Amino acid sequence: MKSMVLRAIALILCVSTLLLSSCIKINGPSSDEAETTTDDTTDAQSETDYDYVIVENDFLKEQRYYLNSLGNADFEGSTVLIATPSPALIDEDSALPAMSKEIEYRKRDLKNKFNVELASKTVDPDTLYTSVYNACLANDYFADLLMIPQYYILQYVTSGILFNMNSLPFTDFDSGYNIETGTEAAQALSSAWAVASWTTLDPGGLPAVFFNKELASECGLEDPYKLVKNGKWTWDAFFEYCEALDGLNEKRNAEGLAAVRSYGAQNTSVVLSDIVYFSEGNRFVTAGLGNYPAIALDPAASGHTAGTLQRLFNDANKETNAIGAIDAFASGSSLFLIDRLETMKSIAASDAVWGVLPIPKKDTEQEKYISLAPSDTLFFAIPANCTGSEKVSRTMSCLNVLSLGYCVDAYLTDSMYYYLRDNESISSVEKICYGVTYDMAYTAGSYDDAIPNSTYFAIRNVYENNHEVSFYTDAYSYAASAALTRLFS
Repeated sequence: MKSMVLRAIALILCVSTLLLSSCIKINGPSSDEAETTTDDTTDAQSETDYDYVIVENDFLKEQRYYLNSLGNADFEGSTVLIATPSPALIDEDSALPAMSKEIEYRKRDLKNKFNVELASKTVDPDTLYTSVYNACLANDYFADLLMIPQYYILQYVTSGILFNMNSLPFTDFDSGYNIETGTEAAQALSSAWAVASWTTLDPGGLPAVFFNKELASECGLEDPYKLVKNGKWTWDAFFEYCEALDGLNEKRNAEGLAAVRSYGAQNTSVVLSDIVYFSEGNRFVTAGLGNYPAIALDPAASGHTAGTLQRLFNDANKETNAIGAIDAFASGSSLFLIDRLETMKSIAASDAVWGVLPIPKKDTEQEKYISLAPSDTLFFAIPANCTGSEKVSRTMSCLNVLSLGYCVDAYLTDSMYYYLRDNESISSVEKICYGVTYDMAYTAGSYDDAIPNSTYFAIRNVYENNHEVSFYTDAYSYAASAALTRLFS
């Protein structure tokens, strides 16, 4: 498992001794003063003794390399203001302890690198759009950087109030400190309207499989954690557990116990089909700067997904009440719950003994577990009337470099302290975070009906109505690709 270490998390370590008796130990300096500094950033390890087992940090060398690639500049202590609906990603006063520390260090290192102060203000998505629109119309200043939900990007684009990031100096979207699909999801041909990054990622929105550890053990199959570790946690393995539950329910009925459900889905119920589709290595739309956007949903390639979805739908033992799915799981009467990672906040104190798994893979040949980013995930964007493009560009790139690895570490640390119950769950959450995938279909879906009809609506109808994918792709794919080209031309 990759390093799960923050540059300093003494605030948590001073109260986490009891927790660490069951969870992995985290390294941290004995005080916040125990730090060493490089020219570009603060070193991840202290020269002093550690109170806990040291886990080698493997992000520092990579981070230094990318920071050096950004060059040097001095913006004389000026401020870059970020407007966001999710302050916990950017404001240390709004975040949990480990993330708060990471944000604090990130601000410090940004100042050391470019002599820039970072400030933020919280604005809900609707007010954010209205404020940016009015400011651009009046050529007034509102903010330097925006963090906007993906589903809202198109409205900004069609209103003409976003700066084309393709014109930004000192920004390399192909660099390894970016998330590849996070750059593709709002960029094509010569237009780059927004970018999702490690800075804007809220892992709590990513999908996961929560499982009842006691019920899974009673099924008598291989430990799900071992399956994940060995790359064998596939949809076939998921269904093996669901089928084994039939025998377990017979035993429970004989003992006068209530039967248990196989799986349920709550927050993900509308997009469960999308999550499964992406988990098997598929895409809806392919794009990226210099490329024509194209519909990627192929009936032949998605045939396995169609079968997976129909098996899920035809499971008579599933929890069909989406609202009650979390309650059924929390009470111990459901084996699996497919939901966002943030659901662990709701079930942390439940009676069920649970763990976390990534969404299953298509098969053992698939390289990694894939986590579909939801349509409300945040993207960086810049108001069209931006005047300090160099400062904004360098700041955004620097934030993304400084977030590489460490923000996921912070999320893991906070999750371990407050919600998770074992090392294996932490490893699973890490896999979920690094399997994040974005798609342009959620950016452009409202532009033309052909786009959703040839992408996520097509897949959802396989699950909900047992339709054929080809019915939708044959009818809408050509029109959808033409609409996407118009949008980015």
